[in-house]
Amino acid sequence: MGPGVVSGAADNDPAGVITYIQIGATTGFSLLWLMLLSTPILYYLEDMSARLGIVGKRGIGRLLCRRYGTAAALVIVIPTLFSNVITIGADLSGTASAVQLLTGVPWVWWVVPIAVLLGALLFGAGYEAVSRVLLILTPLFLLYVAVGFVVRPRWASVLEATFLPHFRFAPTYLAAALALLGATLTPYMFFWQTTEEVEAHRRVADLAGERLDVATGMIYANLVFYFIILAAAVVIPAGAAGIGTVLEAAQTLRPVAGPLATLLFALGFFVSGIMAIPVMVACSAYTLAEVLGWAEGLDKRVWQARGFYMLLAGALLVGAVVALAGIPPVALMFWSSVVNGLLLAPLFLVLLMLCNDPAVVRGHRNGPVANIVAGGTVLLTLALGVLTTVQLLRGH
Repeated sequence: MGPGVVSGAADNDPAGVITYIQIGATTGFSLLWLMLLSTPILYYLEDMSARLGIVGKRGIGRLLCRRYGTAAALVIVIPTLFSNVITIGADLSGTASAVQLLTGVPWVWWVVPIAVLLGALLFGAGYEAVSRVLLILTPLFLLYVAVGFVVRPRWASVLEATFLPHFRFAPTYLAAALALLGATLTPYMFFWQTTEEVEAHRRVADLAGERLDVATGMIYANLVFYFIILAAAVVIPAGAAGIGTVLEAAQTLRPVAGPLATLLFALGFFVSGIMAIPVMVACSAYTLAEVLGWAEGLDKRVWQARGFYMLLAGALLVGAVVALAGIPPVALMFWSSVVNGLLLAPLFLVLLMLCNDPAVVRGHRNGPVANIVAGGTVLLTLALGVLTTVQLLRGH
């Protein structure tokens, strides 16, 4: 176990957690069916990303440059980096809000220290050390699953919503569905998965083991997401407009989990940020360095890959600026997931093309099921993105 489990756990970032809480608060159990649908989607797409790294021996940015040229690669990479930076800012504000819950000191004072701390980790530790730290932290997210049982939902209603889907063409519902997919199928995960396989020096002979790793990580991730939505739907009153602050999210658990709920929520939220932000920052630096043809890698010294480490610092700096831009943390975290959702269709189309290109993956091209799932996901995310945009524009 390794890259797949870390990618799945890193998907539990503060923006994702808040997004799932907002979805549970505003739509109840009604989108649980989408979590069931997203599990095989996430597996097949992450498996494609892993295969690109193992067989192609390069990150997605470098593979795009080789097959389609630098200009085409930048068309895909730049919007993804924009999404990453927004999400880094959202997660920095979320992580800082968790520290505020623990200390009482306003969250704005914690953004820069957290960014500096994570920067020191990325600059001072090699890939193996960083990945090991992330792997050790992953079991903490089982607490979210436990909460789903503690709140005692009506399981008949839960199972009905999970296996009998229904759809509404309301702006709130569509935005929630797109945000759910954007938080679950997060663009940075696919770039990071490919990079991890390259950095871990996985071989073609390791493909079977990596598939098990990916399957474990994606099932684990979606199980956690599912129970966050479930718990929020139970503890937040029906018809609520959502939550306005991270403190409100923590306080909703008090009636069912007791006075320590705020502390436990804050710790979980803090660790989710500590896991996810380094992944997003490193992913951004790897991807742009690959496109620019610069030396990259956390195992390289700063003087060996100056440009790469400048990109690391830049991603953290811009993320901190976004976090301090005056946007309420909860709103920033939710809408960053919506932005991620709008980028999914073109990204998945690129993955589909690369994984069917014999010049990239040789004899390890997609099978029929992978192509059907990936092609269907492109159409689903494209349609949902268009519908959401139209409905939001009409709503305003």
